[in-house]
Amino acid sequence: MEHQMSHDMGMDMNNGPFMWMWFHTKPQDTVLFSTWNITSAGTMVWACVLVAVAGVMLEAVKFTRRVIQKQQPTSKKASYLSRLFSTMHFLQTFLFFVQLGFSYCLMLIFMTFSIWLGLAVVIGLSIGFLIFGGKSE
Repeated sequence: MEHQMSHDMGMDMNNGPFMWMWFHTKPQDTVLFSTWNITSAGTMVWACVLVAVAGVMLEAVKFTRRVIQKQQPTSKKASYLSRLFSTMHFLQTFLFFVQLGFSYCLMLIFMTFSIWLGLAVVIGLSIGFLIFGGKSE
């Protein structure tokens, strides 16, 4: 009985998508969906631009939620149920849903272990914070 572990841990890269388990710079990756394949430096650049824009959009959604929350009156007279089913609360809930969706997608993109996509996430969020962070007054 031979106890040998192959370098690729039994994953045949020719039979399906390969998931990197370490940080890399190669422009071969699958991002979020099996149809979003990065196959060249050009497609990597476009993917990084899209990811950075998604990071800016996440910060815009967070900013919008803060602005809406500051505009809401803090009336203690309204009942809990009336506040719970108010239009503003539904809008806040929808924006929170969008924020979570963007956040988890960006986390999963970072988890591709592509240094370029990871940098795009960080740069996009940083640009978004530069534009929207702390400016809800």
